[in-house]
Amino acid sequence: MIGFRGKTASAVIVSGALAVASLVTWAGMAQAVTGGGYSPSQMDCQAFADDWATPPGMVYPGCHNLALNVESGGTTQGAANDSNTRYVEFGQDQMGIDPKSSATPTEYQIGYPGNTGSPHAGCVAANTDGTGGRSAPASQKPVPASQAENTPSGQYGQYGQYGCGNNKNGTGLKINYDYYQWYCPIAAAAGQPCEDPSYGTTWYQLDHGTSVAYKPIVANGLLVYFGEDDNVDNTEHDGVGPYNNAAGFKNDSGAQNGPSDGGAMTLSATPQNASKTPSLTHPEGLVNYSAGFCADGICAEVTTQQQTVNHGCNAPDSYVTTKHGKAGPTKKSQAPCAAGTPQNANVYDYAAQNPSVQTESPNCNGGGGSPGSTTSSTDAQNCGPGGMNAIRSAEPANENANPGVQVFADPDPNRSPAAPAPFWPTPGVYAGTCGVTAGSPALPTASTINKTPVGNGAGQVAVSTGC
Repeated sequence: MIGFRGKTASAVIVSGALAVASLVTWAGMAQAVTGGGYSPSQMDCQAFADDWATPPGMVYPGCHNLALNVESGGTTQGAANDSNTRYVEFGQDQMGIDPKSSATPTEYQIGYPGNTGSPHAGCVAANTDGTGGRSAPASQKPVPASQAENTPSGQYGQYGQYGCGNNKNGTGLKINYDYYQWYCPIAAAAGQPCEDPSYGTTWYQLDHGTSVAYKPIVANGLLVYFGEDDNVDNTEHDGVGPYNNAAGFKNDSGAQNGPSDGGAMTLSATPQNASKTPSLTHPEGLVNYSAGFCADGICAEVTTQQQTVNHGCNAPDSYVTTKHGKAGPTKKSQAPCAAGTPQNANVYDYAAQNPSVQTESPNCNGGGGSPGSTTSSTDAQNCGPGGMNAIRSAEPANENANPGVQVFADPDPNRSPAAPAPFWPTPGVYAGTCGVTAGSPALPTASTINKTPVGNGAGQVAVSTGC
């Protein structure tokens, strides 16, 4: 986290308001990278865009740290499909790592206006035929923020095809904005020049086509997605990717993973599913809602249907996006399932095999490195032989949150737990259609609970309805 530096009273007041607003969103909206349906592709980001070792000042074009999408309602395992048609979208630009950015002196830091870490640029798009918004392909490398932040080249900008989309076949518009275009010259004239010199310009494009993409709505209903990750926290990056795996960090065999902290919520209306028979894991088919968050190894989620919140073994490691907004894996997982690894598990049930919760060292995480350092918290010393991929190979392929309310330890091996024992792993708690679970193998009550008829062997009281 970046330290506090003195600012004028007006800047402190403005930034304080931004911090309060963002904290209300963070806590009240209950988002989650491991939960809620968070997806890098819904943020228009590659899976590795939050690599902690990405060079300072470099960003992946089109990638957002906050996103709101209104799209057709297709879902898989409770999360929005990458191939959904987006009709409305808003994205706040990802910010490059910047050790000089000043921010509020709070746990969740908001950059002061004029600094890199202050949200100041993004895009808005709407189109009757679908916006076509998407992430850059896996082959796209990060570029200086000055090249990616809304600097137009012709009508769309050099990287304008990424992030919020634009579709001339339908009626709509696309707006790219950066209020620093006006704020920074005024601040400089007042003797307070912006710390961030990479701001872009504000521009828009109108579309006058007649096409209307109604078939995706008829087939799958509508879905609203809201997501936010910890890049909003004054440019913080805590994922792993190509720079983590560069010289000096060759322990993960090319592992790629998004940010560990953040969250999402997903609201879907699917009237075509109204006739489906309710079940314990899917009691409601007409309207579903999920919201979850993770921060420093602590996760929580509320959901009306079973939702896969983390993929362990056999998860695809990289994606490519086509011009139609569809995405798919470009290669097989680099963490194939080890013998005996379960296919499915409930995230709050610690009796299931999960090395990231049960045996992985808290020192193994994606948040311990810093740009230019020669050591990494993802190295073999902290993560063991094989790094994070070996840990993922022994994790259940689908780790699920179930209908109801749950609190659990982040199963992502990239998590950065803050709480010491006996509060790591985070005590698992669940109440919902699949039963009741509570406890942790690290708590003093574990051995006593395990001796009772309702103990699950992991120090938890577990009463299951059969999910």
